[in-house]
Amino acid sequence: MKMDLKFISLGALLLLLGFGAGYYLQTGPQREYLNPDLEFSVDRDCELNQAACETDIQGDGTLSFSIEPRPIYGVSPLVFTIKSAQGLDIQKAVIDLSGTEMNMGSYRFEFESAGDGVFEAKGTLPVCIRNQMEWQAVVWLDTKQQGLIKAPYIFTAAKK
Repeated sequence: MKMDLKFISLGALLLLLGFGAGYYLQTGPQREYLNPDLEFSVDRDCELNQAACETDIQGDGTLSFSIEPRPIYGVSPLVFTIKSAQGLDIQKAVIDLSGTEMNMGSYRFEFESAGDGVFEAKGTLPVCIRNQMEWQAVVWLDTKQQGLIKAPYIFTAAKK
């Protein structure tokens, strides 16, 4: 009888923790990234393996996004760089990476200010069994002028 009570108590505790985690995911800090104030579509003409991509931020200048070194390889240290040409006041910036062709998980890195409107994040893509993998990089910018901005980019990473 005491053993049954322990299992019931443990089950109730796990259930409460599950509800708490669900509530946190719906209302916590991640929620801010679900509803951007300004959202762009992917520019399929931009090739991050060759040059930086530029996005016009509707009256607040141009945002430049690049990944180095080039060409881009998986399982190699990468530097993700954003540059705001005309003083877009970026409060916080993060990048979410995910595979487009297969589930590779989701990887989030925070940008740090390098000064003069330049922000950098460092990260590594996971190992992949394919010779080449397509990835989506979603850059999230929290700005004073435009609010939350979502700018997605597509790139390929080769196997070394």
